[in-house]
Amino acid sequence: MRALLLILLSLSLVFAQPKEPPKGTRCVVCGMDVNMEPKLTSQVKLKDGTYKYAESPKHILQYYLENKDRVTEIWVKDYKSGKWIDGKRAFYVVIKEGPMGYDLAPFQSRIEAQKFAGRGKVYQFKDITKDFLQHLEMGHIY
Repeated sequence: MRALLLILLSLSLVFAQPKEPPKGTRCVVCGMDVNMEPKLTSQVKLKDGTYKYAESPKHILQYYLENKDRVTEIWVKDYKSGKWIDGKRAFYVVIKEGPMGYDLAPFQSRIEAQKFAGRGKVYQFKDITKDFLQHLEMGHIY
């Protein structure tokens, strides 16, 4: 029985996929249209199987940090390719032109993130804290 449960859990992780937000979907944090800047649209999947969306990585990471116990997956879009990537494995670069000012541009590749950042810093998921996001919201860059 335990082996069967482990197999089912493994399969659910293998087949975990993001879903495109329906037209008119609003950000779970601020209420903006999540499709206004498609390359920044982000999402989480909750334990109950539902999805929550945001117009930006900054807001979906904020939602995650406030609801960790309910979230099973985080998906962001690679800033270069526009493809969905695992938000916990992404590399992030601060940008000034997000939907609500300063935000984060996610990249699947550290090399691509560093190219984009130039002399700027590249962050990993573990670096993104509530304090970090508060500073970003205020326009303060580390």
